[in-house]
Amino acid sequence: MNVITDDSAEIQQGYIYQILFIIYNMLGFQSHFQSRMLLCGWHIQRNMSSKLSGLSKKDNVLFHKILNLPFVSSKEKFDRIMNEVEDSSEISESELQYINTKLLTKKKWAKSELKSSLLGGICTTSRIEGLHGVLKRSLNSNSRLQELFECFRTIESTLITKFKEEFNHHKNSPRTSLNTNPLQQIKERFSAYFYKKIIPKFFKCLNYICKEIQVGHSWY
Repeated sequence: MNVITDDSAEIQQGYIYQILFIIYNMLGFQSHFQSRMLLCGWHIQRNMSSKLSGLSKKDNVLFHKILNLPFVSSKEKFDRIMNEVEDSSEISESELQYINTKLLTKKKWAKSELKSSLLGGICTTSRIEGLHGVLKRSLNSNSRLQELFECFRTIESTLITKFKEEFNHHKNSPRTSLNTNPLQQIKERFSAYFYKKIIPKFFKCLNYICKEIQVGHSWY
């Protein structure tokens, strides 16, 4: 299981692992509790922009190359940029130290390191951050219950629109065939206990029907 959070040390070291352990207990995977704490590439980029603002005035091109590091998918390109950073005379000692500190955790945020993991293309917390933005704009400590429900309706409407666009996009996309057997790979890589537990869940996730979203219909 992969969990993406911001760069907060409290979140990385705190309650999130307790939540994951509870979920795994509920699923019956107590003896196979494994999780990866990943960091949101957008938050890493934003923090870099703040810490390296002085570099933007001296070498704006290199500054933007560094900011793009979380989303560089090629390890070779990532290393080339870092070589430029180390050879640059425009980067101060404190800035270089900050970058090197970030590199210690690059396996948690660099796309070049994460592309071998099953993440569904997700490397940021942008979707949930967008919903937080709606809450912040619509509500405050003096908001009434009616305003809260109106805010939820706004979020629901936004998500339905996005899901409908994604549905139409994938519905019209050409179908691809799967040439490998995922269950066979799971059986070879994991224990017999895990394999026995995952089979019903695997077939359940494949047993679905795509339906167009109906206006005014609630799914909860």
